[in-house]
Amino acid sequence: MSFIVRQVAKRADGGDIIRTRTLVQAELTVGRGTDCDIQLADLAVMLRHARLVQITAGKVSVETTGGVPVEVGGKFVTRADLAVAENPVIDIGPFRLSLSPGEDGAVAITAERVVPPIEAADAAQETSIFSLSGAMPTKRRMAWIGGLAVLVLLLLVPLFHFIGEGEPALPKIMIAEASQPVTPGQGFGNGKLSVPTARPAAAGGFAPDESWSSGTLSNAHASLSNNCGACHQKAFVSVTDSSCQACHTASALPDHAAPARMSKGRLPEIGVMGAAHSAFNLPQGRCTSCHKEHEGEATVMTVAESFCTDCHSGLKGRLPDTAVANVPGWEKHPDFRATLVSSPSADKPVFTRTALTGAREKSGLIYPHDIHQSTTNAVANMAQKQQLPLEADGALPCSYCHKADSDQVRFKPIDMEANCGACHDLAFARDGGTVRTLPHGKPAQVAGIIRDFTLSESFAPRAGVQRLSFDRHLPGKTPPPLPGGNPAARAQAAVVSVFTGKGLCTECHVVTDTGAADLTRRFAIAPVSINDHYLPQGQFPHGKHKSYNGKTGQAACVACHTSVAKSKVSTDVNIPGVANCRECHGAPAKTLLSTTAKAGASCDTCHGYHDGVAPAGALPAGHVQPARVAGRQAAGRSRQAPA
Repeated sequence: MSFIVRQVAKRADGGDIIRTRTLVQAELTVGRGTDCDIQLADLAVMLRHARLVQITAGKVSVETTGGVPVEVGGKFVTRADLAVAENPVIDIGPFRLSLSPGEDGAVAITAERVVPPIEAADAAQETSIFSLSGAMPTKRRMAWIGGLAVLVLLLLVPLFHFIGEGEPALPKIMIAEASQPVTPGQGFGNGKLSVPTARPAAAGGFAPDESWSSGTLSNAHASLSNNCGACHQKAFVSVTDSSCQACHTASALPDHAAPARMSKGRLPEIGVMGAAHSAFNLPQGRCTSCHKEHEGEATVMTVAESFCTDCHSGLKGRLPDTAVANVPGWEKHPDFRATLVSSPSADKPVFTRTALTGAREKSGLIYPHDIHQSTTNAVANMAQKQQLPLEADGALPCSYCHKADSDQVRFKPIDMEANCGACHDLAFARDGGTVRTLPHGKPAQVAGIIRDFTLSESFAPRAGVQRLSFDRHLPGKTPPPLPGGNPAARAQAAVVSVFTGKGLCTECHVVTDTGAADLTRRFAIAPVSINDHYLPQGQFPHGKHKSYNGKTGQAACVACHTSVAKSKVSTDVNIPGVANCRECHGAPAKTLLSTTAKAGASCDTCHGYHDGVAPAGALPAGHVQPARVAGRQAAGRSRQAPA
């Protein structure tokens, strides 16, 4: 069973357009809906008006589906059986369906409009028939009203409020916080952003100029949401650096480098973006070049890594005299260059920045790490005897000497009495129940004390006074007698035994015999400068690296500092290279996702931007002076560091 449907439409010139389709099915739907088999586009026709069913060969049944009758043979009916051979006609609204026999037993149906459109409603008139246009202002009038409303409410009212607001008041808490120096990596030290808590806006409610806001302020500036003038000092002028520096002072956020070198080393802007910035007086290097506002709670802190790599990837090409290596990104970051002590001094140590490969440091101290990390030697036995905290394997832990500072970034300076004194007690005599010890770091006093003690025992020996050995000997053996027959010779021999051979001082220090006649000035101790920050151009928060691949404590330390357990001399530089860091760091820059597989590797994870320019003759940034020289003038210190 099939139908041949011919739909006739009129062209503008009066001609007919006939579209023919063959539908192999026993039933057709007729109506105004687009899903009908025969669509009659007129409001006088229901969406689903009727259906035609081929009952038998040559016989068709028509039945209305919405209750509205159709006209068949001059009569309105809701159902009728029609003989196709009689060429019946069905009128539905302004349309007529003419049925006739088709080829191969098919039923031919011709659908055409018989009532002109001017006398009947068509689909194009639906909008106007059901429209409220008669009760509403015209489109032109509505456009003018809307335009004037935007002009008044979103331009004039905010503008008058902005101009009449006067000098904005900055929150005192915000100013106090902004005046504090920023620690590099404090926002992204573990690869995930730490967003500050947003403070509520000041009292006063909604301000009309808030309608100009292009988005939500960051949490750091959320309290300024109704105080636009705090940053935007002039209407229709971009935020200037002076607005930022009203809170963020130069002392808290100094320049990254000398302005002249920054300008020369910066990648020049070209193309459309460069022309636009030049036209609107938006020079490179301004605060808002990096810190974007009105883009969400964390955006002012989220600086794209490209702001660093755009300059540093080809810096040597623009600044040939720079000692800073080109860094195109974390994947191709060059290996670290450590700042090492090249000339130790009590108050004027010289630091040199050099590559890690083959690096040697001259701290002036004799300290073999391997002996102090052993689990079975005399050091381990002594530590156990002194009931010092030990690792499970019996080794002295790294944390016994390397104690974290208050902010868990680096370590406190090594102190002989606190870190070494438990084993190296500098005792030289037992006087009854009192153990007499030597002062540390004062060789002249040591020589004088030993000389006077030996002479006093020679001329007026006292009971209960026992001399302890000044050199190391096997346990259980008594100290050998001092050479020399007269008291002066014996005193001199006692002093010499402290500073030479296996004496107390020579275990850790380099001692020079000057040959001076004055015994208190004869021996000189080489100065010791213990480095406390090998990578001053970066920040490494040890407090966030207490575990590694499930390891903690000593195991976590040696997982990175792999060469410590085999280090036999203090000249070894046991700082891991960049390849070690890449084992954990490699996530996309500043990810906010807690499920990041690796730790962050953005530039400011380790490096700061507002670190300032180190003055000539100063120690590398971050170096802390020992307490004994903290009060001395820093101008005399020297270093060999990059410009």
